[in-house]
Amino acid sequence: MRKSKNIFVVILIAAVLVGFYKNDHYFEIAKNIDIFTRMVKIIDTYFVDEIEPEKFIRKGIDEMLRSLDPYTNFIGASEMEDLRFMSTGKYGGVGAVIQRRGKYVIISEIYENAPAHKAGL
Repeated sequence: MRKSKNIFVVILIAAVLVGFYKNDHYFEIAKNIDIFTRMVKIIDTYFVDEIEPEKFIRKGIDEMLRSLDPYTNFIGASEMEDLRFMSTGKYGGVGAVIQRRGKYVIISEIYENAPAHKAGL
């Protein structure tokens, strides 16, 4: 009985310590994300040239991941369809190349037997 009580106490202490570590760990993450956000806002407000927020933040993400290893990469939403097509061989879109020309959106190419082709575009 005493041995099982000691094991329970050790497990309880370990759980509490892990909980404190995780809370402290997540606090550090939140604190540094807040610093990063403030830096982006300050640079956007006071930097001599106008920044492109999407490119600027993407560069920060890419450099952060590059510091881990050469294999960890961020794939944005715009790149996801290309990755899906390369990895599965299946295209998940409407089957057309859509481009913007000036203020107009045009369909410049339609893939045979794709939904756009079957719809008569």
